[in-house]
Amino acid sequence: MIQTPVIVTFANQKGGVGKTTLCVTFANYLVTNGVRVVVIDCDFQHSIMKCRKADIRKYGEQEMPYEVWAYEANDKAMMTSLMEKLHNDPEIDVVLMDSPGSLKAEGLIPIFVNSDIIIVPFHYDLITVPSTASFLMFVDRLKKAVGERMKARLFIIPNLNDGRIGKRSELLIWDNARDTFSNYGYVTAKIPKRADMERFSTMAALDMQAAIVTPVFDKVYQSIFDTLQPIREKELKGIQLTENLNPKPKKKKKAQQSDEASQDSNENQNKEPE
Repeated sequence: MIQTPVIVTFANQKGGVGKTTLCVTFANYLVTNGVRVVVIDCDFQHSIMKCRKADIRKYGEQEMPYEVWAYEANDKAMMTSLMEKLHNDPEIDVVLMDSPGSLKAEGLIPIFVNSDIIIVPFHYDLITVPSTASFLMFVDRLKKAVGERMKARLFIIPNLNDGRIGKRSELLIWDNARDTFSNYGYVTAKIPKRADMERFSTMAALDMQAAIVTPVFDKVYQSIFDTLQPIREKELKGIQLTENLNPKPKKKKKAQQSDEASQDSNENQNKEPE
């Protein structure tokens, strides 16, 4: 078990790999397991903070399952101070950091050096794979330069996977990439590309998100707590109890529709003319 608070950073220099969405869905996953979570939004776009503000307007502050803080990753001194503060906060079990999709931010070094786990989402295409390989080599060089102070474990997640895409030659490249990436960290199972993963809420998991991400998140959770059991009982409330924040109307069965149509027809036939 990693000593808490555990700092988990979502990072990749390539944008569009689902980094922010996975950060939020992992926060929702942890909350259901009784984990006390704080999310630090360091991405330049601050998408998580914007979503939290929208969620508060819709559901109210009393429904918040965890706090979201926004910081600028360009300030190295501020990030160094923040990491020290987080490591000494007894009220937090896990800190999730959504880092910028760029290596130019000066505050990235203290984030990576002080992280216990770095989660690297990517997807299989001819642009993202080389970019992710470059990022993994950067982290590896940083580890060697810093030495024992940097103990981050890497979880590399093939995200937004579409099994219909890829020529035979490309599929061979993907297999080779997976083998190469495994030299830098643990390459998880694939997370499929689904409509349910195209949006997120900072209040609760949406639609079928839990079923999609749980097999992958279980691996990370177990590496932190040495168990798949909740670390404490968590009493969910309000919107957190809802499996789907925007439920789709249920389709009526054909037989039921046929009966209703027949009933309407009979009623019309029995109607007396005015």
